Amino acid sequence: MTSDKAPNPSLNASSESGPDASPESPAHAAAASERATTAPDHDAAAGQGMRESPGDGTSAPTPGPAPAQGQADKVFQALRGVAPLVLLLVLAAQAWPDFWQAWRGDALYCPAESQHIRAFLHTAQHGPWLAPSAGLTPEADGMGCLAAQWPGFTWFMALLSLLLPQAASALLFPLAGALAAALALLGVWGLSRAAGFGPRAALASGLILLCSPLFAPLVHFTGSTALSAALLLFSLLCFCRGWQARRAWFLLPTGFVLAGMAGLTGGLFHLLLPLLASAVFLLWRGAFRRAQGADALSGFALLLLLLGAWLGGVILWTHAEGYMQELYATLARRPWPLPDRWWWPLAGAALGLAPWLALVLCVAWRRVLLSAWGDLKASRAERAGSAFVWITLVLGCLLSLLTPVARMQGVAVALACLAAPLLGKALLRLPHLGSRLFYLIAALCLLHAGLALMAAGFGFSLDWMARFFSHPLTPEQREMILGLRALPVLGALCLLAAVAMTRFIRRDHPGGALLFCALTAVILTQPASLMLAPELAALPQAGLNRLQDIQSPTAPVNGGDNVTPAAPAAEAPPEIPNAPRAVPLPLSEETPAREPAGAGNAPLPPQEVTPVAPQEGDAPPQPQPETRNDAVPHVDTDAAPAAPPAPAGG
Repeated sequence: MTSDKAPNPSLNASSESGPDASPESPAHAAAASERATTAPDHDAAAGQGMRESPGDGTSAPTPGPAPAQGQADKVFQALRGVAPLVLLLVLAAQAWPDFWQAWRGDALYCPAESQHIRAFLHTAQHGPWLAPSAGLTPEADGMGCLAAQWPGFTWFMALLSLLLPQAASALLFPLAGALAAALALLGVWGLSRAAGFGPRAALASGLILLCSPLFAPLVHFTGSTALSAALLLFSLLCFCRGWQARRAWFLLPTGFVLAGMAGLTGGLFHLLLPLLASAVFLLWRGAFRRAQGADALSGFALLLLLLGAWLGGVILWTHAEGYMQELYATLARRPWPLPDRWWWPLAGAALGLAPWLALVLCVAWRRVLLSAWGDLKASRAERAGSAFVWITLVLGCLLSLLTPVARMQGVAVALACLAAPLLGKALLRLPHLGSRLFYLIAALCLLHAGLALMAAGFGFSLDWMARFFSHPLTPEQREMILGLRALPVLGALCLLAAVAMTRFIRRDHPGGALLFCALTAVILTQPASLMLAPELAALPQAGLNRLQDIQSPTAPVNGGDNVTPAAPAAEAPPEIPNAPRAVPLPLSEETPAREPAGAGNAPLPPQEVTPVAPQEGDAPPQPQPETRNDAVPHVDTDAAPAAPPAPAGG
């Protein structure tokens, strides 16, 4: 809508935002262009021949001499116009082995994925859709413990199952994971553009995520983590643009509805973060009265209506009291006193962004500190998008202290996605020395990872590593690791990538080197999916399951650790004290059939049991039964007589 794109005239006027960030009036655009051409070249003072420009929000040639661009950097510059398509193509190159294996019926799922799939299959057959896994007991689940599932991801898979033809139903679960990751990737790109970072920084932020150890496995993961992060990012995108506009009748209501859906998919963290970030952002700009607008109030009313309708439906129609109790147990925790593992989401996000978090060490801090105060004051009006992203990231780190252990993975992924736009912007602003230093650190990380993977493929080197890290291996663990033939292959590829990054890639051009990192991530994904995953499936310790094992209620779970339960045996009658056990004789072909009871073969009379004389001090004897036949469960003397044998020769 036109009203959604009419920002305050003082917004996005700095050299950080481009013409695609938000439309401007002609007079204001001319003033911004004049300021941009007369602004001092901070990046050149720091040693970089590139600086921000209003053209694309990332860089423009300086009056001084600039170094010649490499071929890879020219390709990166050309791809910025089709950045979403490039990101989706890289993601598809990483995810295609999952679709091929699912089509063949060999798709593998970890225990967490199996839990989501079982909840969906149970809900599709028995319901209720408002409370997935409400009627699924831990015994039926087969995993021993079952966490309550928020309904968002189950609804997402139900929608995909309606769109997929019956012939492609085997691709439902790989498609759900890959599509959720693609939405999260597009959300990061869109948030970077809405913040005014420019198309090059937006492309860089998406490629950084695809090369990070935390986000790349989400392409192959069937779960709610990526979908909740995607809904959170799109909600923040709408709020970032909507709060800066005079009226946003589409963006603000959509942002509130997406925040509610993010909460119904990921939990309380994904619901509260967009709302708190919006409140703090408006307070920072001194425009809290903007929240009293009709568009904002209508969006908040839609949010309350969505949550109230779901909660009322669960209470009135499903009667799933246990389901709500389990959800409440994983909703939040007390921030004080801090639990033992309060730092897990922050550490997970930091390690998951390795080595990209090393960009903090390579930034030109002198230039940043000199312009920090001016940028901070300008962020209240001109650079409001960058301030919104920073506020959201800081609040996300604080809210992670309230996150229970069961939701830490989703929080870590959300924090990594929020940090990606800032890392992409910082990467393209690195000075030449900082860029060379960062990619040297990345090459060293690849080198050490390759050496470790290569060493894990040989017995003597594996034993040396175990002694070096003071982590002795059992014979079973040693045999299991040595049986993984894909580890040396991955190690060799990591070593080749490290050598190529140090010898054949121009590390002073961060854009071109980033494309090489994306290509390396795609190459490493192939043996990991096609070689390592099938080898892990043969190990019971890995706990991988195929779809047919998950669909069958009596199938072994966790890689065969649980044996299919046998049919319950008939309950034996209570044993009589002091009664001798009868040993049944096996019948064979030579054993004649029992003849009907008559004069010659009448049943034997019950035998008398001579009581033993009690000794002094013994307890009085217990009354004995009249017959012994009651103690023999497999000899039925009261049954009807068997049929007489057929006459000989008949």
